Amino acid sequence: MHKALYRTYRPQNFDDVVGQKHIVKTLKNQIENNNISHAYLFCGTRGTGKTSTAKIFSRAINCTNDIKPCNECDSCKFILENKSIDIVEIDAASNNSVDDIRELRESVKYSPTNFRYKVYIIDEVHMLSQGAFNALLKTLEEPPSYVIFILATTEPQKIPATILSRCQRFDFKRVSVKDLVSRMSYICEKENVEIEERALDLIARNSQGALRDALSILEQCISFSEDKVFYNDVVDILGLVNVESLFDISNSIINKDTKSSMKFLNEFILWGKDIKNLVDDLINHFRSIMICKVSDDLDDIISLPDETIAVLKNQANSVEVDDLIRILNILSKTKDDIRFSTNQRILVEIAIMKIAQPIFDDSKEALLKRIEALEDAIENGAVVFRENSDYKTDDLIDKQDTYIPQEIISEEVSLIENSWSKILQNIKNDKTNAKSVSYASLLSCVKNFKVNGNILYLTFSKDYEFAKNRLYEENIIAYIKDIIKDTIKREFNLRLILDDEIEEVSKEKDEYEEKLYSFVDKEILEIVDK
Repeated sequence: MHKALYRTYRPQNFDDVVGQKHIVKTLKNQIENNNISHAYLFCGTRGTGKTSTAKIFSRAINCTNDIKPCNECDSCKFILENKSIDIVEIDAASNNSVDDIRELRESVKYSPTNFRYKVYIIDEVHMLSQGAFNALLKTLEEPPSYVIFILATTEPQKIPATILSRCQRFDFKRVSVKDLVSRMSYICEKENVEIEERALDLIARNSQGALRDALSILEQCISFSEDKVFYNDVVDILGLVNVESLFDISNSIINKDTKSSMKFLNEFILWGKDIKNLVDDLINHFRSIMICKVSDDLDDIISLPDETIAVLKNQANSVEVDDLIRILNILSKTKDDIRFSTNQRILVEIAIMKIAQPIFDDSKEALLKRIEALEDAIENGAVVFRENSDYKTDDLIDKQDTYIPQEIISEEVSLIENSWSKILQNIKNDKTNAKSVSYASLLSCVKNFKVNGNILYLTFSKDYEFAKNRLYEENIIAYIKDIIKDTIKREFNLRLILDDEIEEVSKEKDEYEEKLYSFVDKEILEIVDK
């Protein structure tokens, strides 16, 4: 009869336990020093070794040899062959009633028949009913000296505090990709299976830190292949996107090539792949790009081959962090929404369009990106004016510089309003400027804000004219401008004015608009293809 890999290679001693050195060391010390607790709580995600460690521990504390567990003495063999009535495994998912725990309490009264300790391993203990927990509590409070409880769970938050307080808690970590690859390499060598290194890496990354899941995927891949397990075999079995395709689609997104992005999406669907896997893979890929962008120490953050990391670093040079955050926000929302969508393809197509073209994205991040792109276009000469009247461009620009919109509250005004307290706090906390506290105090007198083009107007009431005058020096204006830029990542030219100055300028509004419309019509603005 065939035996699954994860059962064949279940850890038999403490050294076989993968990725849990902190727990193994503590348990071995307790056994060596005869300092064994009466109750343990093993917490962690599935497939991280909780039950295996519990079984090893139950043999170790009853082992009669110096090396514990030796797996050769009568006690160890008896337990390995599941012949001992003193090592009791209970599945709380199907034995969770009060009566089940009462039956356990009755059996606790009897001393072990052949061993030093009687061990109860209760798996998925969080599934017990409230009444069952109450029944178990009494036994945990005053257990016989020969009884040890090992409670295993994936959801410790569901266990009552009264139970938790009576157990020594051990948190099993997700197994690292490096440890998973090492263990699978060992197993493949034992099984005479040839496998590509990057195939092992892909299996490890898709097992989400669970060794049992990794071995299940590995076994499936071995069954699928003939002579050797290749990277593309794993991609096909798991319905994933291969790394080359991920770089292709992410490059098209970064380069705002919507056509190529949508073409790839269509091909992915035609291959019969799960579209949710594409979203997951894109999230992981752009997350890796972001990590490469902001950190040089990647060993513990990204578990990928060196050649892949090199390409990621190169790709990271072509995209800004705020763009990556915007992309990840859209993809993460899409991942949440896709579970409830009746047309997943359209949902993902919209997401791809949004991340490839900020013009389709109405988020604040996208709006700021479009404004920056327009500013760059103007600065680089990609936007020019063709004159169709006698009105001079220079006159228009000068007039625009003095025109302050009265009623329209733009998103940029909202951005300043929402960030103003933070801007003042950053000025106040600036230890490099001896007058920063004074500047922050004077700026707190600002009544409201106006934005016109790239000019930010800070308006003061007549009562605070002194504050405006104190601040109206070139070096102070430059300092405030820099703090604003650092705080909101948006650069403005600053003007400080009074309320009555706004009213005075507003009288010229009608004349300005009349001249503006006579100068600019549908044919005036020309976008030059550079």
